[in-house]
Amino acid sequence: MKYIFGPVFSRRLGISLGVDLVPYKVCSMDCLYCEVGRTSEKTLKRAEYVPFEAVKSELEDYLSFKPELDYITFSGYGEPTLYSRLGELIGWLKNNYSYSLALLTNSSLLYDDRVLEEIKTLDVVLPSLDAGCEETFRKLNRPVDGLTLKKVVEGIKKLMSVTSGEVWLETVFVKGVNDSEEEIERIGKLVHEISPHRWQLNTVVRPPAYNVQGLSYEELERIKEKVKYPKTEIVARSKTDRRKLPVKEIEKEIVALLSRRPCPASEIADALNLLQEEVDSIVSKLVREGKIIEINFGGEPYLKAVSDG
Repeated sequence: MKYIFGPVFSRRLGISLGVDLVPYKVCSMDCLYCEVGRTSEKTLKRAEYVPFEAVKSELEDYLSFKPELDYITFSGYGEPTLYSRLGELIGWLKNNYSYSLALLTNSSLLYDDRVLEEIKTLDVVLPSLDAGCEETFRKLNRPVDGLTLKKVVEGIKKLMSVTSGEVWLETVFVKGVNDSEEEIERIGKLVHEISPHRWQLNTVVRPPAYNVQGLSYEELERIKEKVKYPKTEIVARSKTDRRKLPVKEIEKEIVALLSRRPCPASEIADALNLLQEEVDSIVSKLVREGKIIEINFGGEPYLKAVSDG
């Protein structure tokens, strides 16, 4: 599959089938913490970056098996709302299937009424808000020219007013960048103004695009207590029953996962909902074959897929 991946076990969305609608790495921001890598094409231009019919065909093929999914999630290599036919794809899925639909977005195009019209029927939208002032926004999220924090905040507020689903606002905290007392107060004020259905605290947990560090769980707890937003949660891993798959299928899933986000070996079984002993054996095989490599981050070994290019 070229445009869909997984299903993966998401800490926030459970068993999620990913849909990737932009090439590597087309995005409207170049966030310091991005686990996918550095942005190669920074833009706000919406276009049909991948063939609409090819995406539909892959989804039809996969969904014909009636897989058990918690969500079909628009995410992947870059910003999904840059895809100009996103609304058509959402409508097609809504008309033909009963799966819940989710969108992971950096919030950069939510100020655009056309985008809001396309996504307002989604079951869950998970927008990002990482800064409380323009200086921090530019330093941490490194947006395309013309995109401001004011536009981002206005867009999220507009989304809250039109959506029929839920909005789970995520803030990724980065040590020394947006974790000062003043910045936490500013972010907290915006969160209370926006009043999302959930405010999810996250931090750097996988190798980032740039050399930045995350916060500890205790530091995130302190932020939660300081802001005192009643619907706050710190994103954490969950457990679920393991699947049993043929070796070749497990190999494909591991490589697909590691091509999008590096993981420590201990997380792969949880991420893909697989048996740990099988994952350990297959990871060793893939390393020997040169399909994945081990890198070091924060003193821990992480695994990453080797690019064909």
